[in-house]
Amino acid sequence: MPRKYNIDQIILRLLADNDLSRQDIAEKIRETLNRPVSDKSINEALMKLLEDRRIQVVDYDLSVYNDVKRIQSIKSDGIVFSLVKKDPFEIFMLFKRMESEDVVGAERAYKKLRTLFKAKMAVAGIKDYTLFDRMIHEIFLLDPKNKEKIIRRLSWALSNEKGSLDEFKDLVNYFKVRDHY
Repeated sequence: MPRKYNIDQIILRLLADNDLSRQDIAEKIRETLNRPVSDKSINEALMKLLEDRRIQVVDYDLSVYNDVKRIQSIKSDGIVFSLVKKDPFEIFMLFKRMESEDVVGAERAYKKLRTLFKAKMAVAGIKDYTLFDRMIHEIFLLDPKNKEKIIRRLSWALSNEKGSLDEFKDLVNYFKVRDHY
């Protein structure tokens, strides 16, 4: 009878520190437990966390192909996972990370924000998929004081806090009106 290792909880703890590829997650789980753990068990735990919307796919690490020129299949080891962040402060920090010098970190923050934005759009029943990029462009053109205020409001709006959906709709309307001028 196989032992239960609570792999999903280990994955959540690992992702609390950083985004990790499936390959990195597998290595760190085996290191943590100091015993062999099947890929099947790890994949099952990852799928459970994805279904529960506790983690999300944020990137793909092409280095798993070791400089192969003609790639003909997708390796699951390259999928990069992250915790789903819906706390206003964590979302605010994603905006700040977008402005950092770390290009990879900025790109991952952008992708996470876009994923959160699309999820909120689905809840709000909005289908304008170009809206996120237009809003981000407008936000980063604002003077620093106004940019900070809008980012704080949008961070709240993208969270799962009470009243965030109404705030989201208000901000979308604000940017739609701005777009026409």
